[in-house]
Amino acid sequence: MASEVLTITPKLDETFVVHLNAIIVAGKSMGVAVQSRIKSLGRLLVSILVISFWAGCTPLHLPTPTPTATASLVPTATQPPRPTLTPSPTSAIQLDEEQLKGVTLRFWHPYRGQIGAVIDRLANEFSRQNQWGISVQVEAISGVDLLNERVEASLEQGNLPHLAVAPLYHALRWNQQRSILVDWSLYIGDVQWGTPQAEIEQYYPNLWQASQVDGGQWGIPMRRVAQVLLYNATWARELGFSEAPKTVAEFQQQSCSVPAKAEGSNEAEAKGYYFSHDYPTILGWFKAFGAQVWVGDEGKYEFNTPQIKDALAYLRKLYDLGCTLSAGDIDPLEAFVQRRALFVPVQSAQFDSVTHQVDSPSGYDQWTVLPFPTPSGEGALVVVGTDFVLLQSSAQEQLAAWLFVKWFLQKEIQQQLVEETLGLPLRRDVGEALQNETRLPPAYRVTLTYLPLATNEPLGASWGTVRWAVSDASRQLVAWYFSIDQVPSLAELLDKTADDLNSR
Repeated sequence: MASEVLTITPKLDETFVVHLNAIIVAGKSMGVAVQSRIKSLGRLLVSILVISFWAGCTPLHLPTPTPTATASLVPTATQPPRPTLTPSPTSAIQLDEEQLKGVTLRFWHPYRGQIGAVIDRLANEFSRQNQWGISVQVEAISGVDLLNERVEASLEQGNLPHLAVAPLYHALRWNQQRSILVDWSLYIGDVQWGTPQAEIEQYYPNLWQASQVDGGQWGIPMRRVAQVLLYNATWARELGFSEAPKTVAEFQQQSCSVPAKAEGSNEAEAKGYYFSHDYPTILGWFKAFGAQVWVGDEGKYEFNTPQIKDALAYLRKLYDLGCTLSAGDIDPLEAFVQRRALFVPVQSAQFDSVTHQVDSPSGYDQWTVLPFPTPSGEGALVVVGTDFVLLQSSAQEQLAAWLFVKWFLQKEIQQQLVEETLGLPLRRDVGEALQNETRLPPAYRVTLTYLPLATNEPLGASWGTVRWAVSDASRQLVAWYFSIDQVPSLAELLDKTADDLNSR
């Protein structure tokens, strides 16, 4: 509201005004000097009158009071501070459920037989039951290498799947040829669509983190199997050994104690160790001697190291001592069943076959599984397998693929998959639940106790080819023209070959 200015005009006494006018009139008849004085006198009188008027309004005999502060008896309301509002996290995936309806996923996996049948059944179950109306169209392609060829062809021709199961090194290779992989981190950590951290922590860290490369979650573990050593405990006791070997020295002692002719083997040659050239077995021996093999931070292989040389020299010495059975002579499971070899490398998924086949003239042999022995005796284990990998497509299709995988990762689904296919449990709660599951082979349950020892195969994009160079080096190790003093040269050659393949 605008303030109003009050103008006070002093009111002059009427008698005074009459007298003043008379003086002014009289002055007109006088001289200029007199008139001037009369005018000055008039102005003075007016000034005196005005001052007197204002003086009458203010009692000058009282001093101007000085205001003093007084405490108010009425409480003054204090405005509380406003709370700082933290915005609720919002989803980075700007889609709603309606946008997922009718989405069809193309899903490729490399499994046939029992494993493939279980995966197909689970995919169909998800298609029938999921709340979004997502449909999963499954195609089984026989083997990881054939699936790799199909994807590489599709990189040029189009029609890639939305979701695939493959070794992560294959997927990383696809991504080098054309940027098609999607980092799962966006979906795993999303506030609306993601997985609670408590669920992720149920995974064995050494299995889950193995799919993390260069700061991204480029794969999600789908299936893992362990490379282990079958051990005929009954036969070992007959040879005088009451305990399984833990160190490499004990392993050599037991391997070399097997007589040239095994009892009950139809005079067939028997040896202690079945010398397999499969790359997971050779990788297991490298790990047993402490080799790192793949330096992820530097993106390179390291085969020309003291640990690799020690592993190769150890295997060659077993061969020179006559303690190994050539892999080309007989199938590994047959060698174990027929007591042709005391130790045989196999994958954990084969335990059902071993259970059905192990027999001897005197009855069933007692057998178990061991990790790879180490110089100090703590054991080493290598796991290999496949991952879910997400390929670039529409936002709706990528989210639909994640929801299928998220469903697949549930404890109940994982337990079904493990029990029916003998893959290793990826979650600790599943592993704990299976420890006392008597329907599973005893050797499988023993393997579960070794999972904390497990390390994964290298995750370089070139491992798909370098792994064959490792197998070739193993064959060179026992060639007729090779000798143990050539081990350093073999390690150097393997390192150079791996480096050449990696640089391509």
